[in-house]
Amino acid sequence: MLPENLPEDALPPLLRGLLDGKSFRHLHRTTLRTPKGREVTLDIPTAAYTPQQAVQLLAQLAIFDLETPATPTAERDYLAPDLLWLIHAYLGLDRFVRAGRLVLRTRWEDSKWWPQWQLVTGLGELGWIAEMTAAAPGVLIANGGSGVMEDMADELPHWIANAYLKALYELPRPYPWHDFTESLLSSTPIRRGGPQLVTQLKAWKESLTSSDVSLVVIVEEPVSEETPADDRGWFVRLQVRLDADSPSPVRFTQLDGATKKLVERGYQRITDIAPVLADDAGLSHARAAAFHQPGENSGDLDVSLTTDQMVSFITKDVARIRATGFVVMLPKAWSTYEPKMRLDLSEPCDRAIAPTKSTIGLDQLVQYDWKISIGDVELTDAEMAEIVSAKAGLINLRGRWVMADTDALNKIASYVEELSKSSRKNVKKRMETAMMEAQLARANNDPRADQLEEKAQELLEQFNKGLENTAQVTLAQLRELALKLSDDYPVEFTGTGWQNSLLGGTNTPAPERLPVPDTVRAHLREYQRRGVDWLAWMSENNLGAVLADDMGLGKTIQLLTLLAIEKEKHPDRGPTLVVCPTSVVGNWIAEATKFVPSLKTMTHHGSDRYAGEEFLAKARAMDLVVTSYGVVTRDFKLLGKLEWDRVVLDEAQAIKNSGTRASQSVRSLPSRHRVALTGTPVENRLSEMRSILDFCNPGVLGSASFFRNHFAKAIERENDEAMTQRLRDLTAPFILRRLKTDPAVIDDLPEKSEEILTVDMTTEQAGLYTALVEDIQQKLASAEGMAKRGLVLSTITRIKQICNHPAHYLQDGSLITRRGKHRSGKVKALMELVKTCTENDEKMLIFTQYKAFGDLLVPYLSGRLSRDIPFLHGGVSKTGRDKMVAEFQSPDGPPAMVLSLKAGGTGLNLTAANVVVHMDRWWNPAVENQATDRAFRIGQLREVRVYKMITRGTMEESIQDILDGKMHLASAIVGEGEGWITELSPDDLALLMSYRGRDT
Repeated sequence: MLPENLPEDALPPLLRGLLDGKSFRHLHRTTLRTPKGREVTLDIPTAAYTPQQAVQLLAQLAIFDLETPATPTAERDYLAPDLLWLIHAYLGLDRFVRAGRLVLRTRWEDSKWWPQWQLVTGLGELGWIAEMTAAAPGVLIANGGSGVMEDMADELPHWIANAYLKALYELPRPYPWHDFTESLLSSTPIRRGGPQLVTQLKAWKESLTSSDVSLVVIVEEPVSEETPADDRGWFVRLQVRLDADSPSPVRFTQLDGATKKLVERGYQRITDIAPVLADDAGLSHARAAAFHQPGENSGDLDVSLTTDQMVSFITKDVARIRATGFVVMLPKAWSTYEPKMRLDLSEPCDRAIAPTKSTIGLDQLVQYDWKISIGDVELTDAEMAEIVSAKAGLINLRGRWVMADTDALNKIASYVEELSKSSRKNVKKRMETAMMEAQLARANNDPRADQLEEKAQELLEQFNKGLENTAQVTLAQLRELALKLSDDYPVEFTGTGWQNSLLGGTNTPAPERLPVPDTVRAHLREYQRRGVDWLAWMSENNLGAVLADDMGLGKTIQLLTLLAIEKEKHPDRGPTLVVCPTSVVGNWIAEATKFVPSLKTMTHHGSDRYAGEEFLAKARAMDLVVTSYGVVTRDFKLLGKLEWDRVVLDEAQAIKNSGTRASQSVRSLPSRHRVALTGTPVENRLSEMRSILDFCNPGVLGSASFFRNHFAKAIERENDEAMTQRLRDLTAPFILRRLKTDPAVIDDLPEKSEEILTVDMTTEQAGLYTALVEDIQQKLASAEGMAKRGLVLSTITRIKQICNHPAHYLQDGSLITRRGKHRSGKVKALMELVKTCTENDEKMLIFTQYKAFGDLLVPYLSGRLSRDIPFLHGGVSKTGRDKMVAEFQSPDGPPAMVLSLKAGGTGLNLTAANVVVHMDRWWNPAVENQATDRAFRIGQLREVRVYKMITRGTMEESIQDILDGKMHLASAIVGEGEGWITELSPDDLALLMSYRGRDT
């Protein structure tokens, strides 16, 4: 009977509403069973539903499910058991879909490939399908076949999932879906399907289903501690784990075919790695009864091993088995024992043979004594010798079996071997030196000849005995070994505070407070006093120092105070050479004259500078000589003829690349002590910090290649926190870093606020931008390697030019239109800021990367402000820079200054300004902060406001979104600067550069 012919109350209102208007024209031959058990066949009018429509209908009928108490029983009575079963089946599939129990597949239909969601066929799903099949009403089995539930589980999950994802699919997107995703969500055939895609999806699905059945390897200790070494007293059980259940013995007679196949496959993989666990190598369960009672825990894959086999298995196979994804469970007690080596350091008892040139420098010779402990047990000398030589992780220690980390034991053995080599090398060197001194003494009839010969003979005997009496190494040698240690390396150092800190410890002692001479005409803040004390301590002990205080914290006055202190204590010491950027050569002399006028100073700079012997004579009489990096690269041979007491690098990031001429030139200068001054020890890469530290203390962080492979890759690429802390500990003794934002350092510095100022493009800019991006995308499609990287970098420059101003890109020289309207959103925003600053009587610094853009801004700003606006760039002479800075700092100076980021970003004091604008971004916080710190430094009395401009909808905004975590690119590894952009995939580049238009 058709629904419209039924009485009004024959169906619940909801069900009638779903059927109203539905055509029932299709007659379906259906087999039914009468109450008396007789089968009849009828042609029943039916309504046809697509799978998508069926899901919608069943979702609406879900209210009638037997497990839903919201629907009255009377209404459920209207529904036949077969429909209620269908509803229940739908709800079960719906729960699996919502739980994410789906994989992907492709189906070949109508000569096309259709991507679809597919239900995972894990043990849980298969069990549920079997239960639903058993509960299916007979009418469904008779008409749909015994696989009716399997057919539903195969077809409906795709449509259920897409019903949930419909809202996501219909959301507006800035870029189209991937072809596969588009076809999957819209249930349309994929354009580029094929057998290869099917094969890859099948392999992926098999890896998911196999995770429900896994083998677990369980190792047990021997039953008896007195089991002979040649007996098979170690029992290894291979047990099966289903889902998250506890492991249970493998008994093949109790496993179904699919699980048995997976177990056999896992067993084959394990025995391929560890053949000793195979029946023909170990001792099978059937043959192990003589050693173990089978009991409940015994299984068909258990084996028994000898002690030697077990040691080999533990040391060679366990890690490899775990690496393939299998769980290996060792006796609980084994994991609690970790071998550690303690190295006790002390100064040599015989001071006569110790170096005398420094008290605690890296060349100091120290004695050491080493001990090994396992857990809380410290080993005897005999036990240590045995364990180091054996290098085996399975140890019978004083009557009990102990599992020690084999890797740690190998590291300890390797470390002991390295110590022995270094010790013998030192003794040999001292022995040879002592022999030469004895021979010279004998030849010169020196009364000490007998004593020196006796000492030489003693050293010869030590050398011939080997390690026993030659445990003496330099701190430099220990430091070199310490560099190779990872955070979990089982070696601990004990000794003086500075010995520990030089080897990566954290208990660096504080240097003593030194009085400041009256010759210093400045009041030093407390943190500056601590900096001077630290520099003096490092100098006295011949340890190079990196003073990495934030920009504006007075590194110059701290260094000048150190010179004043040492001039009183060591008046015979040679001069100090300061190497700095050209822009601050004059500032160093001015600061020295102002704060320590007793220092004799001179500059070595300019075309009229002294040369040859005249320079050497003048410089020897000075306390302080100031030169620039450019001059050093030209005059390094002349400068190298003078034995400097100290070489100081100001703005030391100038040698961040150890291969440049400037870096090589300053390294060639001889000096007793080296100091680096920098507010940014790391601008882009850790290698920059290594280069600076290596200048101060050559070799202190190993070679460049060692540092790159050992530290930089782990920290920069893998974000290894342990290695980061390790490097921090190893560099801490040589670097003093204080931040101006720390109230404990400066409590009277005003606040600083930063704002990302997002501006809109003008119509002209948008047109230029879109045309450029479309052209570049076509060129990128055929570019590869260096050609691609060069094209991307040049495109970034052109994009920044367009975002700055069309005149910057087109070079047409006009900042506004004929009607007086702005052609650039950035310049329009800049002028609004200028207006606010002038109204508030504030001064402004305007930074740009490009001199050409500054040349456009300066005349426009000068005309609008009726005042000449200075432009500091690389072409301005030293005299011009000094004059420009002095005029700007004066109360009646210009209200704004334009600066190129490279020339004006370091070494300048421009505290008259309290507003900083970055017109175009360098995408390097260290460089941008250096520029900002021209205003945000000691002497600033007003709140500093920093504006960093980006253009909406462009690559500038995309990069900012990535840095803020609002946007993700699949192949992006964001680094400092812009080099990372060149490594992006074509799709990611297109997304990054695409113009997204204005917000509506």
